[in-house]
Amino acid sequence: MRVVQVQRGEPTGVVTDPGSQQTLRWSSVVETLDRHDIPDGLPFVIDEDGSLTGCDKLNTYLLTAWRQRAYDLRSLRNFHAYHLARLLRFVRARNGGASVDLTATTTEDLTAYRDARQEEVQSTTLATEFGCFASFFYFATQVGWMQRDPIPRWGRNNRNTLISHTRRDRQARFLKAAQTKYFLEAGLRGDGYDPAGAPSYPERDYAYGLLLATTGLRREECAYLLDAEVPAPGTMDAESVHVFDRLGKKQVTRSIYITPQVAHAVDLYRQTERRCMVLAAQGRLRSKVSSGTLLVVDDIIERRGKRYVAIGSQRIPMATFSNQQRMKAVRMLDDGTIDPLALFVSRSGLPPGLERWNQLFTDARERVQSTGHHDQPPSHVHVTPHTMRHSYAVRMLAALMAGGRSRQGGPYQLLANPVLTVKQLLGHASVETTMHYLHAAETWTEDVPAALSATTADLVGHTESDPGPDAEAAAQDGASDSDPQNGVVW
Repeated sequence: MRVVQVQRGEPTGVVTDPGSQQTLRWSSVVETLDRHDIPDGLPFVIDEDGSLTGCDKLNTYLLTAWRQRAYDLRSLRNFHAYHLARLLRFVRARNGGASVDLTATTTEDLTAYRDARQEEVQSTTLATEFGCFASFFYFATQVGWMQRDPIPRWGRNNRNTLISHTRRDRQARFLKAAQTKYFLEAGLRGDGYDPAGAPSYPERDYAYGLLLATTGLRREECAYLLDAEVPAPGTMDAESVHVFDRLGKKQVTRSIYITPQVAHAVDLYRQTERRCMVLAAQGRLRSKVSSGTLLVVDDIIERRGKRYVAIGSQRIPMATFSNQQRMKAVRMLDDGTIDPLALFVSRSGLPPGLERWNQLFTDARERVQSTGHHDQPPSHVHVTPHTMRHSYAVRMLAALMAGGRSRQGGPYQLLANPVLTVKQLLGHASVETTMHYLHAAETWTEDVPAALSATTADLVGHTESDPGPDAEAAAQDGASDSDPQNGVVW
């Protein structure tokens, strides 16, 4: 099951109806979309075989919600379609894989879903998901699809009793440098494992995890990075840091910093696994280009230090190029090769879905949990892509605070406020969100790197220009089991 979206493109070529296997001209498909006033960007859910039958009611709900202006397209894409599709997959799994409709959901299904998800996500995230569910089930009962709402409620305010409305204190969900390094190498890259249990694309998975851990990117932001956004190491000197802008959550644009060590790790994946996957996928990519399902761009150009994606007469700033565009954007190279703009690709030649990255982290957790290694993540930390963002925030905040203490009384002290700096690095809309990391950073007392490059070196490895073994030992001292990780509310 996949979440896709309407995209007209150029009205050329043909498309095959997966249900009847009839061939339709793409222009007639576009005419149908226009006649029913269906906008580009509207999400809809399809089964793996391309059919819509089992998702018909869910797609009707999404279209009706947009037509009645209940939610905007961005909210429908990023929240409602995504969470409802995940619930439908869960319900079908509980029904033995049968292609049931979302209206088959029972209270028992929702309770089981809650119990499974609350071990993986924060209570606020789970509340967001159940908010999407509540909207669908209310609509389904109103139009007669369901006899009753499966969400149990109480009182005159119809309070959802499946979700706790109290905040929970949690232990700090971050990894220290040595723990992060071990998870990246042994978990995601599979170092030291039998080839039968190793990941299929170890350098890709490692590069993805490393970018999360050294930039603070969110899972989706990192998954849809463009290849052009991460430079080749040959274009950087040993002391330089590459900077580019990335549009994130709540339309906040922030600067992302890439060090030479990270660029080198990404380039190893780029020159090996990515190159092989793109070449092997040429037939599938060419078919998608012919059917008009991909976004073919002319080139990536640079003007006055800023990069743009050129599509005909359009010049779209790379920073504002949407994730939906990044997922399907390709360009034709001079030798005729179809090259995806995305950095991370799968066997299809296009980026893996977000659920695939979740599964890769699940596999990585299973690899490291059985080792008993002293640097494996602590039992209370359920490592997900977002854990890498937490870890980056705590390490950077602690490093900046340590640097600030050494500059006490300096003339630029107020300009280098660590909390405000990390707020900008993470793209938080409110400083209150960043303050959640402050207690963890204050209680993390080991000697931490003083700058971003040093932090990255702890994860990737050291070069001849790095400090000597005594300094390295001091930086790794915090990996001991005796160092406390105190509780913090995320």
